[in-house]
Parts: sequence; C-alpha cells; structure tokens
Amino acid sequence: MTAGPRRDRLVAAAVAGAALAVPAALLVVTGADAGRAAWDAGLYHERVIRSFIEQFPAIDARNPLTTTTPGYHVVLAAFGAAVSDAPLTLRLAAVAVGTSFVAFVAAWCAGLRGAAQGTLLALPLACSLYVVGSAAWPLPDDAAWLLVATTLAACLRVPVTPLRSAAIGLSFLALVLVRQVHLWAALPAVVACAWPSDAGNTRSPGRRALAALAVVAPAFAAVAAFVIAWGGLVPPRFQSDVTGINPATPAFVLLQFAVAGVTYFPWLGPAIAGAWARRRGTLLAAAAVGLAVAAIPATTTDATAGRSSGWWNVLASIPAIAGRTNPAMLLLAPVGAALLAGGLLSLAPRPRAVLAAALVGFVAAVTATHYSWQRYHEPFVLLFLAMLSAMQPAPERARRASGVAMLVAIGTLCALLWAITWRGLQGDPVDRARQPVPEHLMPGEHFAPAPGIQSNTVPIPSATGGQ
Repeated sequence: MTAGPRRDRLVAAAVAGAALAVPAALLVVTGADAGRAAWDAGLYHERVIRSFIEQFPAIDARNPLTTTTPGYHVVLAAFGAAVSDAPLTLRLAAVAVGTSFVAFVAAWCAGLRGAAQGTLLALPLACSLYVVGSAAWPLPDDAAWLLVATTLAACLRVPVTPLRSAAIGLSFLALVLVRQVHLWAALPAVVACAWPSDAGNTRSPGRRALAALAVVAPAFAAVAAFVIAWGGLVPPRFQSDVTGINPATPAFVLLQFAVAGVTYFPWLGPAIAGAWARRRGTLLAAAAVGLAVAAIPATTTDATAGRSSGWWNVLASIPAIAGRTNPAMLLLAPVGAALLAGGLLSLAPRPRAVLAAALVGFVAAVTATHYSWQRYHEPFVLLFLAMLSAMQPAPERARRASGVAMLVAIGTLCALLWAITWRGLQGDPVDRARQPVPEHLMPGEHFAPAPGIQSNTVPIPSATGGQ
C-alpha cells in the first residue's frame, strides 16, 4: 500500500468516526437516556451484561435475557469486570464499538475512492438512528455490523490465500457469536473461498468447495452448540414470540434501498445507465422480481403482523389497494431491485457474486423473523450501498467532476437521517431505579442491579399478569 491510500484511509476513518463518536459521546456524558435504544438497553442488555459481570468468569448463557448470542455481552462483561462496571464506562465502551464500525467502513471505501469519498460514503451510517443508538447505549447491533463489514471486506480481497481464508472464518465466527441471525454471511464467505483463483490456483472445484465449507464450519458449530443448549435458535424465554416468517420483508428492504439509493446516484447512476443500454432485460427482470415481492404479500402497516416502525409508519398514511397492498411498495420495490441490479452488473464477476450472495442471504435471514423492523435492515442497506458505490469503476476525471453532486446527495441523506435520529432520541427518560419488569423474565429471577438500584429481582407474577 502506498503512502497516499494509507493516509486516505486514516483521514476518512478519523472524520467519519468522529461524526458518530462526538454526538454519541455527548449523549453519554450529558446523561441523555431516552428513546428506544435507551429502554432496550436498560430493560434487557444492561441486565445481561451486569449478570455476566456478577458471574464472571463462570458465565451462564443457557437462557440470557437477549434474543442474540451473547458474545457482545460477554466482552463488555469482561471489560466491566477488569476495568469498571460504571454505567458511564460501559456506555463509552459502546461508543468505541460504534465508532470502530463507521471508521472501518470509511477506511475501506477510502482505499478505493480516496479520503473525501470514503468519508462521504460512511457518513450516512454515522447519522442513522440505529447506529447512533447502539453507540450511545450498550446494544450489540454495532458490534455485529462491524463484523459484517469486516467479513464482507475479507471476502472481497483477492487472491484468497490461506491467511485470508482464516480471516474470513474468524470474522464470521465472531459475527455469529454476537448475533446468530447473521449466519447468512456464510453465503458470501463460501462464494469468496470457492471462487476460482485469479492467481492460477489449480485446485479442483470440489477441493475449493470443501475448503470453503471448512472456513464456515466453526461458525456453524458454534451456533449449533447454542441451538442444542437453548432448544432453538433463540433462548427459551423468547421462543414463543420472535420466531416466524414475514413475507413482506423483501419488499420493505427493497423500498429502503430505493429511498436511500437515490442519494448514491453520483456513484451508481453511470452503472445503471450503462446497464440500461447494454443489459436492459436484466434490469427489467430485476424490477419484475421487485414488483412480485411487493404485490404478493400483504404490505399494509400492521403492528400485530410485525409491520411497524420506521418507514412502515409513513406508509400507513397512504391508502391501501384492496385493503392489503401499499402502492408505495409497488412503485419503490421495483426501483430498489433495478438500482441494485444496475450497480452489481458494473462489477467484475467475483465481487458481483460475493455481494449478490450477501444481499440474498441477508434478505432471506431477516425474512425469517416475525418482525419486519427497520432497525434490523437500515444499517445493512447503508453499508451495502457504501461498499457497492465505492467499487464502481470511474475515471479520476469523473470522480472530480461529480464531487459537488456527491456532497449534495449524501448531505441530503444525512440531514434526513439526523432529523429522524433527533426525533428518535426524544421521549420520557429511563428511570433506572424504577424500570418496568421485562416481559421475558422468569418468576423470581434476579439480574445484577446497576449502581444505586436496590433490586432487579423479578416478582412472581399474579394469576392475571406476567409470564
């Protein structure tokens, strides 16, 4: 690596990282404690972390108060046991994790597009409510997205040497230990490791496939161990209400790609125009798939069916067709599908296959849950658009000429995201001493209290309440 790209990476990482670190740290040091992330952290994740600190190092993860694998909570418990378990310290540790995520994406994009564009492509992540919330409070989301980014980055490196294969496997293993739903990342990992090498590797397709499976096997073994211990994909206490399939999720994800993707047109526009000129049938086929996934399932806003929060709440104001189909879905899902197809078609076959596998795997994974919540999708959408945009071929002259358009487009998206974030951080502050009992605690169960709280012991419910 030359001095220039290294400097570009450092500059982009510092600027984009600071764009998240500064507001997240301000939320922490000013004692801000309102919004969904604050309540989620207080009711569930902080209790898990503190119970692990109390147990450390003999941690019992057979039925944790979280739907996720407990890797993030174990790491923060180890940090709390070794350094400090003060709420301020744990929240600052979360800021460091979220900052690392945004900084990594900025650095990776800057390695391909320079410091300015690397910064711009990562800034929407720094403005997203679902990234800011997980940075300002100890939630596992940003840690998982950081590992998604490192896994995809490792998959896109060539040639795939044994050392890089090991890096893919280790990153993927760490990822599923933080959030088991990200098993979908096995798809791009297998594609990356099984792809014929550009360096003249003469291994047979069968041997490449076996090597690829060996890379992902440790992660599957780890998740299998939790499945055996839990008797399912989530801990026993959650198995009655988070499992299921939501067929509206693919259309909702494509809608998000359409809404955000418009602001990435300075990067993706030439690719889409080129695909329309040379491979119009492929673009139309992608749009037809988008139309089908929007037309077949019900796409009206319905909290009981898991279709609520985020853009679902905006869609609720649009009259439905036949009481079941939102017309915005019929319009925007095909746009999102065509936008993605155009961006992917401009790439070389291997990175195209890796990113397409990631996209298909992610959509399949988030569809296999009852809740079609935007917080499960938006960071991936913004990460994918950043990586896809950074990989677009463009001569240096075109990069300079479109600089103003890039700044205006990303600035518009960031302003929208920050307006949503500001609103999402409002509300009644969490009273740590008088938090309600989470629905999923067991009768008589005790979780280690935060400093100053007398007890987090859960009372045995009456015959008319509790679980």
